[in-house]
Amino acid sequence: MIMDVLESVRTGAPDAEIDDATVAKARHRLMSEISGRVSETRAPRRRRTRSTVRWTVGLVGAGAAVAAGAVVITNLLPTEPGTPGVPPGLMPQPASASELLEQAADRVASSGGAVPAAGQFLRIEETDSFLQFSIPDAATGELTPMGNRANAEAAFTTEHTTALYVPADREDEWVWDLRDPWTVGQTWGEDAAAAVKVWQRLEQDGSSTPQVWRLPGGRDPQSTETPDATLDGRELFEQMPREPQALLDWFRERSGLTGAEADAAAVWSMSSTLSSSLAPADLRAAMFDALALVKGMQVDDPEADQVTFTYSATGADWVRTTTFTLDTERSLITELSDVSLPAGASIVPDDVPDEHRIVRVSIVDEAP
Repeated sequence: MIMDVLESVRTGAPDAEIDDATVAKARHRLMSEISGRVSETRAPRRRRTRSTVRWTVGLVGAGAAVAAGAVVITNLLPTEPGTPGVPPGLMPQPASASELLEQAADRVASSGGAVPAAGQFLRIEETDSFLQFSIPDAATGELTPMGNRANAEAAFTTEHTTALYVPADREDEWVWDLRDPWTVGQTWGEDAAAAVKVWQRLEQDGSSTPQVWRLPGGRDPQSTETPDATLDGRELFEQMPREPQALLDWFRERSGLTGAEADAAAVWSMSSTLSSSLAPADLRAAMFDALALVKGMQVDDPEADQVTFTYSATGADWVRTTTFTLDTERSLITELSDVSLPAGASIVPDDVPDEHRIVRVSIVDEAP
């Protein structure tokens, strides 16, 4: 196949006198490009970009150089799939999961992402869905919101949408709009209706949060246990390493777990933090790079504008899977879910996540 392509060089410019030595040089240049070597006259690239790879081979024939200066063959290898004469192995390959995550890190590091100007707010709207489990209370026998997939006798999903308004100056007043009511979606189990009623009663009795919650500096003014704790957790941002491997290890250690369990916890924690877009740009870039280091990350349709990543970890009696969707243009995580499936049977289908979140980030001029 390569010989067929090089032969086309001979006939590509019939008026030029291209000898065998020139073709041999072209062959060497072509093979160097295909093997990924970089010319000494160009700066080496740390990461591959998503743009289509093109190879250019310049050929100068002795006679043609005098008459026309040069014969330049550009785009010698077409990049459209199925092009006759081009071996499939030489076609540009889709970016891997780690490459896409590294590219997201580069974009965040260079652009900084969405940053409100003075007087504006970063609006973070989240639609959250949670899987609730119920088992009989040991004392009363009433179905109570406890348990897990393995032992639940009833289960149901709950959902609501909130909007958080974060001021340009994080020490100004934050506003969290919680007016959207919780709703109940799917249910499983013969006594699911009774379990839902118990959950609704407990939710109503235990709720003391205002529907529009105003938080000076992003802190709960009523908190006595942790008065300095912020809603975005920025007191922890300074503690987090900016070197990707050290950052990944930091999340692993804080999980209190080891092996696959620690990696699963780290992936969920970092993707959740990235979905809020509240961490500093250098830390968000480091998180994307740290995610790229996790072995076993999978990606679906890497050429899409919305790319979905999946990470699964197997424990002794469970499989935990985290999925998140990346808006490649803005380097924003717009959707994520987490599910831990037991080895045994469950009344809840496997495709129902424990937690699912859809995030929409924008910049606005006013808050409620």
